[in-house]
Amino acid sequence: MCSYPTKPIPALDASHPIMTCSEAMEWESKLLKNEDDAWQAMNKVGCSLGRAIFADHCMSRQPSKDITALVFVGKGHNGGDALLAARELARIDGFIGSLILAIACPLQELKPNTKRAFDLLEEFSRLEVLAPSADSNGLPIGKLESLFEERIIHLSLDGLLGMQFRPPLRGDMKRLVDRVNATTSIACRASVDMPTGLGDESDVSPLRADFTYATGIFKKPLLESDACGTIRYLDIGFFEQSEPNDIRVTIDRILDPLRLHRPAKSEKRLFGHLAIIAGSRSMPGALAMSVHAALKSGVGLVTAFAPESIVAKLAPTLPEAMWRPWPETPEGGLALEGLWQVKTIADRATALLMGPGIGRERETQTLLTEILNQWEKPVLLDADALQPTLIESLSESSRESAILTPHDGEFGRLLGDSDTSLGTLREYAAANRLTVVQKGSSTRIANDGRVFVNTTGNPVLSRGGSGDLLAGVTAGLLAQWPESALESALAGVYWHGKAADHLARAQGQTSVRTTDLLRCLSVALEPDSIVRSKD
Repeated sequence: MCSYPTKPIPALDASHPIMTCSEAMEWESKLLKNEDDAWQAMNKVGCSLGRAIFADHCMSRQPSKDITALVFVGKGHNGGDALLAARELARIDGFIGSLILAIACPLQELKPNTKRAFDLLEEFSRLEVLAPSADSNGLPIGKLESLFEERIIHLSLDGLLGMQFRPPLRGDMKRLVDRVNATTSIACRASVDMPTGLGDESDVSPLRADFTYATGIFKKPLLESDACGTIRYLDIGFFEQSEPNDIRVTIDRILDPLRLHRPAKSEKRLFGHLAIIAGSRSMPGALAMSVHAALKSGVGLVTAFAPESIVAKLAPTLPEAMWRPWPETPEGGLALEGLWQVKTIADRATALLMGPGIGRERETQTLLTEILNQWEKPVLLDADALQPTLIESLSESSRESAILTPHDGEFGRLLGDSDTSLGTLREYAAANRLTVVQKGSSTRIANDGRVFVNTTGNPVLSRGGSGDLLAGVTAGLLAQWPESALESALAGVYWHGKAADHLARAQGQTSVRTTDLLRCLSVALEPDSIVRSKD
């Protein structure tokens, strides 16, 4: 079997543990032994957080000059992180026109590093500070009420309460969170680490965010709340070695093998051969998108088996693939009489993709069952190939190298149940000895008792055809790394989501086409880096 000349990064080495808040506090206490250690960590968080917020702000078509930013500042480290992020944003030429700090305590009660971060912002000329005086009680809610009524807040940043929170929210903090949740004058809401009110035990009504930036350690409560919006993980170097937790977050290192120079003395078969059996007369676009994405994955060869009536139209648009016409049913699906063609590719292909645009016609579904009964190599099943009877048909030799890519509805169909929770995902993947990609706002990949959470991607992917592109990219990687189904799934999901982030930042989330993402796959291979502050 041909395989890619470099191996993928093992899953544990390309991911970090997801921890409860109590576990995270214990971990941080070992790393940050004094105030200076904490200050250095805060600077890394502040720099990476500010840059990430700006990048995500660019996904909207809200103003990007002279915006009004409102930062909610607690007395602890979350407040300091938020202040340093605000400083980073203020350094971006022309971005912030007015910066308002709503501080939850008198200035003299800020913790030393938080006060140090506050002092650095005093250089910003258009700064307004709302804070209680030493002899007053509570947050400046009255002033915030007036602010919400009089002005549009383009960006708010929540740095009030951190992972030590214990419910419930009380007093002025409760009134502030309820008021912020109710206001319509904030265009985009971001939270540092976790929205205020989340913790190992959470308030019933936490502050709601559009973006939440998990800083240093991804906390488990983020997976259990719908208040977080889009979740980003900011790696600031807290994990030099792998910690073998069963719930993990994928990091940018998963793409490292795709960034290397390819060997000078190499030829196409060295990079794998993907066979695709997909499409129907009524859904040729899904097939075309999966083939196009596979061609962009770096795989050496792609052979596409498609209904004979559409091959002549598709082949000239994607000439790099080898197109093989397949007999059709009267309705335009793949006919059972074409089963013999599988034998012509079985020895040469290193992986198989089935499902995009294939439909649910009974004869076609019977064909897929027959193919899976005899296919003994890695396979990716997507869309209408995600049927319980087809999963049962997987041969023993291909099962552990199989990848399924269902969204919640398709996963529920596989389960015969509406419970598509993280625990159910883990149990299903382990029981069936598969790699399962549960697509969603934070896509989850399960294999052998572990679940990996992906934090690239954004709602630009909420379009028809997005899943077809993911299937093509991931199957192309599987053909290159046929012995590494899990790593192929992790890399495919991360790469696909990161390309979507680049697309949205360049063109926004609204006026784009699904296939625009293909042009962003190359730039998405540029590595992320840990931000190291000079301060």
